[in-house]
Amino acid sequence: MTAAERGSATRAAPGGPPDPQPRKSRAPLLCPRCGHEQRVVPGGPERAVRVVHVGTGREACEPGDLARAPEDGT
Repeated sequence: MTAAERGSATRAAPGGPPDPQPRKSRAPLLCPRCGHEQRVVPGGPERAVRVVHVGTGREACEPGDLARAPEDGT
């Protein structure tokens, strides 16, 4: 057993193989214009990656949300 295996916090399960990618807690991705949560939609060989609002699935902010956004962006 190597030192990495003994002290590894990335194990999938006791006795199982180590997880190749450690899980990181994700900070929410917030829209800079309206402040609502967004998510990344992966692209493909023919499509670009998109960032969309979680609630609507659209890239654009809702007009009512922009009216309530603070002026300084915070």
